[in-house]
Amino acid sequence: MGLTQLGAVEIERIARRVLQSNGVTVEREHAGFGNENWKVRDSSGSRYVLKVADRGNEAKWRSSHAAYGLAAAAGVPVPELAHVGEYQDHLVRIFTWIDGLPATDVARDPARRSRLLRSLGEAVRTLHSVQRGGFSSRLDGSAPLFPTWKGYMEYRLEQIRVRCEATRAVDDGLLNKVCLAASDLAAEVNDSAEAVLCHRDLHPGNLIVDADGTLIGIVDWDAAEAWDRAGDWFKLEFDLLRLCPEGENTLLAAYFDGDEIPPKWAQRRRLVHLVEALNILPNAISQMWDKSFADRARRHLIDLSSAAR
Repeated sequence: MGLTQLGAVEIERIARRVLQSNGVTVEREHAGFGNENWKVRDSSGSRYVLKVADRGNEAKWRSSHAAYGLAAAAGVPVPELAHVGEYQDHLVRIFTWIDGLPATDVARDPARRSRLLRSLGEAVRTLHSVQRGGFSSRLDGSAPLFPTWKGYMEYRLEQIRVRCEATRAVDDGLLNKVCLAASDLAAEVNDSAEAVLCHRDLHPGNLIVDADGTLIGIVDWDAAEAWDRAGDWFKLEFDLLRLCPEGENTLLAAYFDGDEIPPKWAQRRRLVHLVEALNILPNAISQMWDKSFADRARRHLIDLSSAAR
């Protein structure tokens, strides 16, 4: 999402107008809802998160709203969307504030970590119960819908390849190797893939928990898409389980809830890791992300592409 470059004075002006309250205070919010969002308190003491973007993000925001609605209707804990509108040249959204902690605050405490992983596994299972009629980058119908996972992966890989070449994010040898491996895997798992609602950004900062570690909110649905249900396992493994690798069995037990592991589950997860790790590299350059994060993704790609299938 592009930077809006609005300061606190402008954000306060927007918040006063939208909330129809003069006694508004704002501060930039860095945890849980992302770095371009603002924590707002009105004259009654109610708290919100205000997000602002330029009009170029309208399609992505419509898709995000659709994801919120589907997830909320299924019973996934999400913040309430209190306002959607426009202000001058900007799009504005306001969410109710979830009073809790980011998952990073409890991930190293054994008892609270266990509650986090159990409740998260249950929430992701509920999320993936929302079936879709095909695979797509947008949930509002503004992007092509593919009946097969292989077809969608070919479409997505070509998009990522173009951005990698434009940004010179990865050398041609590794790019070709990763794309070939991902294409082969997509064909292999095509008949096993399941089109469901995926958040795709379940890193610890987007998981809000209570003091005991129980998940009470999943925020920032701007990356949500209709993917194979292995789609959420990249961020879960790349970020969350890296903090608590001994918790994988707890998370999986809650997610599968006694069901058998799905067909070709390891291959489906590996495919998602290849595509998502590759996708990080041009995004890291164009959006000026932390270099260490991109370096870790590149190392992960090299390891994945070198490993025997």
